[in-house]
Amino acid sequence: MTKIKRIVLPATKIILSVLWEIGKITTESFFPPQYAKKYGYSTVLKKRYYFSLRHLNRRGVIEKDKNGIYRLAKHGEKEAFLAHLSTESKMFKPKKQRWDGKWRIIFFDIPEKKRHYRDYLRTILKAVGFKEFQKSTWIYPHPVPNFVKEMLFEENIKHYTRLITTHEIEYDKDIKTMFNL
Repeated sequence: MTKIKRIVLPATKIILSVLWEIGKITTESFFPPQYAKKYGYSTVLKKRYYFSLRHLNRRGVIEKDKNGIYRLAKHGEKEAFLAHLSTESKMFKPKKQRWDGKWRIIFFDIPEKKRHYRDYLRTILKAVGFKEFQKSTWIYPHPVPNFVKEMLFEENIKHYTRLITTHEIEYDKDIKTMFNL
């Protein structure tokens, strides 16, 4: 009997991810089945989400208007973006794909003062299945998921990252072996 691995995400990350996706929520609209199914939470845990909403509001990450609608505060946009990427990478399940003969290569030179972005990018690339080819050069034989592209083109690092898709790398036998191709 195989066990299904359940992904448990913190309520604050789920709230910020939903806000990043749809822009605004009410407490009533936060619990529809499509989000419960996507993020793996249930209405049984409502108290935890209400607490998290109040906590994020007090921190200034989200704002609540007089109609009870929550939106991201300017201060919370970066945190919501990173929470969205984090949840997407944790929920990402690579599909068994046939290789289309193309290589996707990501390389970056993110400055030390933006180290947390660099470390976070490496974590996401590993989660997807990229392999480090050389220092700060990562390779993958399948289409790049959208959330990875979002990270690469994020305002704070887009000038330091590049994504290349190529049909040919001379002598790629060792790389094919890395991916069992």
